[in-house]
Formats: sequence, C-alpha cells, structure tokens
Amino acid sequence: MNENEVKVLIDKMKRGDRESFNKVFRHYYAPLTRFCVRFVGDSDQAAEIVQDLFVKVWTNREKLSLTSSFESYMLRSVRNSAITYINKERSHADANERIYAGDSDVIDPSETLQSNNLEASYQKVLATMPEKRREVFLASRFDGLKYAEIAEKFGLSQKTVEAHMSAAIKQLKDGLKEYL
Repeated sequence: MNENEVKVLIDKMKRGDRESFNKVFRHYYAPLTRFCVRFVGDSDQAAEIVQDLFVKVWTNREKLSLTSSFESYMLRSVRNSAITYINKERSHADANERIYAGDSDVIDPSETLQSNNLEASYQKVLATMPEKRREVFLASRFDGLKYAEIAEKFGLSQKTVEAHMSAAIKQLKDGLKEYL
C-alpha cells in the first residue's frame, strides 16, 4: 500500500468508515507489533500496546492530524508507548525488589499515603484545567508532541500553545505546592 492509498484510507477513516480503518489496521498491525517487540521483548505485550494505539486512533480519528506519514506517526506512538510500559515495569520491578529484599522503609504507610494524595491532587488539578489547556498539556507531556505539532493538531498558533503550557504548569505548581 503506497502513501497516497494510506492517505485516502485515513481520510475515509476520519469520516467514520470502519472498513478503511480495518484495512489500515491489517496493513500496519504486524509490522508495528514486530517493531514494538524490539522494545518490550514480549510479543503478547507488544500486541496489546499496538492494539491500544489503534483503539486510540479510532476513538480520536476525527482529531487525527498528521504532520508526517501515518507510518511515522504510528512508529513514534508505538515507541513512546513501549517506553512508557518499560518505565512502569521497571518501577514496579524496583519496588518489588526492595520489598523482597526486606527494606523496611519501602512499605512506609505515610509515604504510600502521601504518594496517593499527590496523585489524587494531580488528577484534581488536571480536572480543573480548562479543556484546551489540559489537552495541550497532555499532548506535550504524555504524547510527546512538540509545540509546533500541538499547534497543528489543535489548530492553534504556537504562541497560544506556549501560553497554554505556561498556564498549565503554573496551575500545577499552585495546586501541588504542598508537595513541592
């Protein structure tokens, strides 16, 4: 399938054409899964990561704005998701290793409570952000998009993206100052 055929399928998919989505999925699923295995080392986990990404693509298809080829977009997304997965697994493994090694300070209830409170406060601050500010912040911090890519994705100027990010960071600092 060449790039023009993919663009046509993506345009149809954006309008809700499931068959176009299915064709794109069938074309890219196996290569993306093989690519992901190189990062996570587990074919089942790689398959799950790629499936989750395709679910996100379908769910957000109307907002999908590509600055590069769909293949490049998906490769970057797979890589970012794999890195996120690896970091989560590594932090779980480190915590388990400390627990099993008998470190008494690892299972400190006050630290656990403080960590849970921090996460709850963070989620509360995110929920109070204006929708566009939150979307811009999440696109930058969790999708790994650059300001120019965010501007194009949301139809904003780069200065507006910078203003949203500055306001989001200030709002987070204010809302989480007891933890900083």
